Amino acid sequence: MRSIWLMFALLLATVFTSASAATVSLTGSCSYSAISSNSVNVTFSLSNSGDFPATSVSIIPTTFGPLSNIKLNSSNIGSIYPNVTKNVTFEIGGLQYPGEYIFGIIVSYFQGSSNFFASFPCGFNYESKNVTGYISQIYANYSRKAAMVGLFGIGISAPVNVTTYVIAPPQVHYSPSKVASKITPDNETNSTFNISVSNLPGLSNATYSITLASVYYYGGKYLYAIRNIYISSSKPGASVIPTSTLIVIAFTVVIIALIILIAFSVVRKQRRKTAPQ
Repeated sequence: MRSIWLMFALLLATVFTSASAATVSLTGSCSYSAISSNSVNVTFSLSNSGDFPATSVSIIPTTFGPLSNIKLNSSNIGSIYPNVTKNVTFEIGGLQYPGEYIFGIIVSYFQGSSNFFASFPCGFNYESKNVTGYISQIYANYSRKAAMVGLFGIGISAPVNVTTYVIAPPQVHYSPSKVASKITPDNETNSTFNISVSNLPGLSNATYSITLASVYYYGGKYLYAIRNIYISSSKPGASVIPTSTLIVIAFTVVIIALIILIAFSVVRKQRRKTAPQ
C-alpha cells in the first residue's frame, strides 16, 4: 500500500506543479506631445498582463533613418508586477521636417533567473496634421530563414527612395542591416532580409515578434510604413510538445500505474487467502 500512496503523492505533485506555472506578458505602447518648435516628448508605456513579476527591466531605444543621429539614453525601471504599467519619456529634438517618425524599443527583463527580451516599434507625429501614406507594405512574411516585405507606391508621381529596417530583440540576427529600394508609381518592389534566431539559455523554443519598418521622404515629409511578423527559434521540422499535452500524458501514466498497483495488490491478497495453511 505504501507504493499506492506514493503514486497518489506523485499525482498531486504533478497537478500542483502544472497549476503553479507563471509567466510574464509584456505589452508596449507609445504616446507623444510637442514641447517646442523642433522637439517632441515620446512616452513609452510598458505593462505586465501576466501573473509573474518582470524584474531588472531595462528600456533600450534604437534609432535609425532620419533619427539615426539622435542619441536616446537607456533606462532601468526596476520591476513590473502583474497589472502594473511603467512609463519612460524620451525627448527627441532637432527635427527639421514634419511628418511621421519611428524608432525601436528593446526591452530586457528577467523572469526568475532567466533573461528575456522583447522589441516594440514606437512612432510619433511631428507638426503634420493630415498625413497620407504613399508607400504601402502590401505583405510581409517569413519563410526558410528569410523575411520579405512587399512595397507598393500609391498616388506617387515620381520614384521614391525607401529604406527598410528591422526592429528585433538581440536573439534575432539579420542581414543586411537595411535594404534600400526605389519605388516607382504603381509598381511593387520586394525587400528581403536573411534571418537566424538563437535560443535563450534554458529555452529550447521561443516565438519573437519583429517589425519591418520602411522609411521614406516624400512631399516635404518623412513618413513610414510598418508590419509585424512572428518567427520561431525552433528548428524546421522539429516537433515541440505543448506543456498542456505533457501534463495530460503524465497524468495518464500515473493513473495507469495506480490501476496496475491496485490490481496487483488485489491479486496478491486473493492468493494469500487461497494458499494452503
